[in-house]
Amino acid sequence: MLTTKARFERKLSALEAQNCVIEAIEVMSNEDYEKFANSLLTDRQFIADRKEDMFTDSLGQIHCILALNEESGDGVLINSSGYDYARYVSFTPNIKPYIKQQIELLADQIIKNAAENTSNGSWIIDFEEISEQYGITIKENNGIGSMLLSELESRKEMAGIVADNGCFDMVLYLDYCNNLDESSMEQNIKM
Repeated sequence: MLTTKARFERKLSALEAQNCVIEAIEVMSNEDYEKFANSLLTDRQFIADRKEDMFTDSLGQIHCILALNEESGDGVLINSSGYDYARYVSFTPNIKPYIKQQIELLADQIIKNAAENTSNGSWIIDFEEISEQYGITIKENNGIGSMLLSELESRKEMAGIVADNGCFDMVLYLDYCNNLDESSMEQNIKM
């Protein structure tokens, strides 16, 4: 049996979905998510802390945060419009696989770029650069940054990675690097 959760509206003439940008993700246990989902009008600290991430831009895109149930994979998109509670919400069933896929694709691109361009296995990429190149907001405390860090750490190409000062400082195994500088490699060996 294929089951999911949905919200049905009566006699809609058309679906009026709006473009939205997820600026942060609050991962919750099933218990915390259920408490949140059953009292949306209650002030929440995670919403208050991220009020600046929720707005409508000049293109009409809604920038929002996602409350994600870690177990079920369901989520609630939130635009608080400056308030500390979930003023505008959209239920998103089974969004976790989509988020996971997007994080994996982003990690693929970052590693590919690093492997093709590093001359010695070291690579630093700034969070702002990720946002500009790939359109995904990365901050150390927005949930997306920690998900991406975890994904990058799990990759076979990665010898080491640290998130520090608004960037990822990475070291790739040399076997995966395509553009090694032999002279700098010899200097590293002598040291």
